[in-house]
Amino acid sequence: MIRFALTACLLLTALPAAADCVVAADLATGVSFARADGHKGRVIAKGDGVFVDYAAGAPVWTDNRQTWLGIYELVSTRFYVEEPGSVGGGSTDTVQSFRGKPPVPVAGQGWSGVVKAHTRQNNSSEFGGYDYDDRFKASFAFLAEKTVKLSGCSYKVIPVEANFVGKDNSFTQRWLYFPDLGFGLETRQNGADIGLTALKPA
Repeated sequence: MIRFALTACLLLTALPAAADCVVAADLATGVSFARADGHKGRVIAKGDGVFVDYAAGAPVWTDNRQTWLGIYELVSTRFYVEEPGSVGGGSTDTVQSFRGKPPVPVAGQGWSGVVKAHTRQNNSSEFGGYDYDDRFKASFAFLAEKTVKLSGCSYKVIPVEANFVGKDNSFTQRWLYFPDLGFGLETRQNGADIGLTALKPA
């Protein structure tokens, strides 16, 4: 009996620890993630919105986005500087409004509409900054649902691809939307892949 109990104890201690998987309730306190570009981030629910920090912990690199569902970006502040000693850069602050409320992604469906954007390009030189406005025809495609594995856990995702076409400026974005978690995270911008490599409760 003692030998059996000891053997069982050894078997239990040899089992690997269960993965700390993200659940929908974690969004209220924050979820951390990592992307293929080496940057770490954090996503958290605040009020009716989802706030995503794509550069959490970076010394001088800023990429904060106030969104609906982590996909539809309403307010963003970006300051792309990699070296703490770099000078002469400036942040880009953008406020976007969607004509009509975009939908929660459903695989096989999509949404098209007009997006208006006002951007303030700050400049650290004596010339200050400048403002400009854009108007885009936006088209969102919600692709087939699939399962991905991150940090040892399996999640259902719906890839979301968007094209923004304006008079003087056009761009593309791609996200992975987690229907069971209630948020999406950007994985591609203008053809540059920046896929997710980790996802954990914060």
